[in-house]
Amino acid sequence: MNGFISSGLSLLDSQELILSSLYLDEETVLADALQIILKEERTHLPVVSKEKRFLGVLGTADIMESLTQGKFDPRAPISSYIRPVEWLLPEENSLLFNFNVLITEGWPTAFVVDSKGEYQGEFKFHDNLFLLYQLLNDLDFYISQTIEAVHNAVVAIDAQGRIVFFNPSAEKLLGFHAEEVLGKPIKNFFPDSLTFKALATGEELRGIPMSYGELNTKADFLPIILGHKVLGAVAVFKDITELEEVSHRLNSNEKLMATLEAVVENSYEGMVVIDDQENIVLMNQFFLDVIGVKVQDVIGKKINDISPNSSLPQTLKSGKAQFGETWHLKGRDFIIMRVPIEREGKVVGALAKTLFKNMEIAKMFAKKVMRLEENLAYYKEELGKFHSSQFVFDDIIGESPRMKKAKSLAHRASQTTSTILILGESGTGKEVFSHAIHKSSIRSNGPYIKVNCAALPEDLLESELFGYEEGAFTGARKGGKPGKFELADKGTIFLDEIGDMSMGMQAKLLRVLQERELERLGGTEPIKVDVRIIAATNRDLHKMVMEHKFRLDLYYRLNVLTIDLPPLRERKEDIGFIARGLIEKINKRLGTDIQGVRPESITHLCAYDWPGNIRELENILERAIVICDEAWILPKHLALPGVMETITLGGEQTLEYALQAAEREILDKTLRRVQGNKVQAARILGIHRSVLYKKLAKYNIQG
Repeated sequence: MNGFISSGLSLLDSQELILSSLYLDEETVLADALQIILKEERTHLPVVSKEKRFLGVLGTADIMESLTQGKFDPRAPISSYIRPVEWLLPEENSLLFNFNVLITEGWPTAFVVDSKGEYQGEFKFHDNLFLLYQLLNDLDFYISQTIEAVHNAVVAIDAQGRIVFFNPSAEKLLGFHAEEVLGKPIKNFFPDSLTFKALATGEELRGIPMSYGELNTKADFLPIILGHKVLGAVAVFKDITELEEVSHRLNSNEKLMATLEAVVENSYEGMVVIDDQENIVLMNQFFLDVIGVKVQDVIGKKINDISPNSSLPQTLKSGKAQFGETWHLKGRDFIIMRVPIEREGKVVGALAKTLFKNMEIAKMFAKKVMRLEENLAYYKEELGKFHSSQFVFDDIIGESPRMKKAKSLAHRASQTTSTILILGESGTGKEVFSHAIHKSSIRSNGPYIKVNCAALPEDLLESELFGYEEGAFTGARKGGKPGKFELADKGTIFLDEIGDMSMGMQAKLLRVLQERELERLGGTEPIKVDVRIIAATNRDLHKMVMEHKFRLDLYYRLNVLTIDLPPLRERKEDIGFIARGLIEKINKRLGTDIQGVRPESITHLCAYDWPGNIRELENILERAIVICDEAWILPKHLALPGVMETITLGGEQTLEYALQAAEREILDKTLRRVQGNKVQAARILGIHRSVLYKKLAKYNIQG
């Protein structure tokens, strides 16, 4: 039982029970027992021992049965007719508890015994029911009068959401009279009522701040529950306006004092203050330790008596601040500042404070300032190279079930900070998904950095990812260079083609994932980074783990949220939608005005297997738009590899075009054969990997 009623019902716990004192002694004979049963019109009577312990009940049915069978002996004791029952209740049980037991267990009656087991009487349901009714009426009046008198505003509703209680404090606070709201739905007056919400959900809402005019309150909204039944809900509003004002002032003063104490007494800088008579009024522990004195030896003394070479008196007289001055004391050098203290335009004192604990820290600070300036210059340079994400989820076209599922999962994943692994063949839109996830995340205002892990050799990839310090290797730029992880701080880094990363680089990447920190090449200090990682690959990482080509621990770190993008051949119902979007995009880029693709051309496109997926579809449509001299793209404009219905410029195909088409098809087939592994593809084709990358870029082939 929850809510304010529960505490009121506890008043019934001490109510004395109404118990029937009628019982039979175990030595009573059947004739006497039968006479009592008939006189009292009872179906059974309790039987107790000489020691007044409850033995059981004597039932009328048992006696009548012995009469009909001719076994009735009026002089026989009733002991053989006693039937044991479980209808026992402890004496300390309350009235409400006993009622609950009888109702729950389905007992017709119950027998009350004390802690020693002695029989106290019979608890009858109907004898106590009227008593309970009277007590509940008294309790209802008691609770109403109590709540009417309290300073807090109280509103209660019944199970149907109707207002059943509205005390005078509620009238003052909420601006309604009780007679105009009682018996009416609370939502008529408070459409967003949290009292109704507590009723509907059965859950408590405590400490909710709410304002009414100039009054601030803390409100509790509680369901009123009896057993498993929600009877209603109650709202209690506590006026905390004055309390908040006092608390705010107290907290502000306490915080100010604590802050001032922390500022003055810290182990990293010294501070001394003098008044307008050059007397010391404050010297913190740092200065006391440096000078080697106690606070009672300096307060009230002239500053020059404690530190003969102090320039604070000059600051006091001139009223001018001095910064970056060198101060030598007992073999130690400090960088110090001296400033006058003014009040109402008049100099009333002076303050001296060290800027650093020692000169080593000052030198380190100077180096960091120089490094920050160098980094700032580099960041400005990189700003033109790296941009925020360019795509959103609305840019991802597709209504097929698998594509809807992928978009839904990606959207949910964007609301988390978990690492994401995007799987899919080349050209399925892995990078577009990564853009959309970043754009929809809480990091959307941060940087979005893309790294192609297969496009760079291992030594260069390491410096690109983690950066390097000045002098880390021959040719390292002056001042060093931050890596892509540092550039992506507070944002997202997209690691494309993660499956092509070497085992050595995998180990270094794993540390960043685990520790959220990295070390630049040639560096000695770890650098903390706050980066959301999205990785992508067209390779089977699980198979690579089994073949010991990919680290298992890294695989588990990356495989937190996996999004599997279907190839275009498995969602051909989307080709028409995608084609329309691509044509609009190509028209803007080329300045053309193609209206779209004819239905027969869509059929033509759906007949092709699309090994290059959406990227290949875009290339085919761009070529069709270039050669198309009509408003709509027809099947004859589509040059699909392996399909005879192709068209050539001017009716004939040049040798250069034929060679390029053949080269593109060979590249496509080779990459599909090796599942996108560019190193293996370059080896099969007999060309250097860098040459392969140039050719892939030339034909817009995504490996």
